[in-house]
Amino acid sequence: MREHGARFLHQARFHSERKQDAEDALGDACVQFLARFEGEEDDEARRWMLVVVKRCAWGIARRRRERRAVVAEDSAERLEIEAGVGLLAGDRGPAELAVAAEEVKDFERALASLKADECRAVILLALGHTYAEIGTRCGWTRTKVNRSLAEGRARLRRLLDERGENS
Repeated sequence: MREHGARFLHQARFHSERKQDAEDALGDACVQFLARFEGEEDDEARRWMLVVVKRCAWGIARRRRERRAVVAEDSAERLEIEAGVGLLAGDRGPAELAVAAEEVKDFERALASLKADECRAVILLALGHTYAEIGTRCGWTRTKVNRSLAEGRARLRRLLDERGENS
C-alpha cells in the first residue's frame, strides 16, 4: 500500500461512480487482498490488487443501482395502490371522502416520520411481501427485517394515536 496506494486509489476512482464509493472499494479490496492473497509482494500482487479494486468498485456501483431500482419499484407499486384506493371511493359522499382524505394525510405524515428502513419495511409488508422477500429485496437479515417492522409498527401506532388524540 505504501508503494502503490496512489495507483490503487486511482483505479478505485476510475471505476467508481462517487468519490466515497472509491474509498469504500479500496477498503473492501484491502480486506479481500489480506484475507485471500497468499503470494509474495511483487508485480503479481499489485496486478491482483488492481483487479480486486476494480471489482469491488463495480460491486458497490451495482448494489447502489439495485437499491435505486428497488426504491423506484416500491414507488411505482405505491402509486398503483393509491390509484386503486381512489377507485374504491365510488359510493361515498363528499363528507366521508373528506374524512378519508384527512386520515390518509395523517397516515402519510406518520409514515414519513419513520426511519428510512422502518418506512421501507412497513411499505413492503403492506404491499404483500413476506419477511423473506423484504430481506432479499433490501439485502437485510431476518433479524433486521423483524426489528425494522417491529419498531416501525410501534412508532406508526404511537404517532397515529397521538394524532387521533389531538383531533
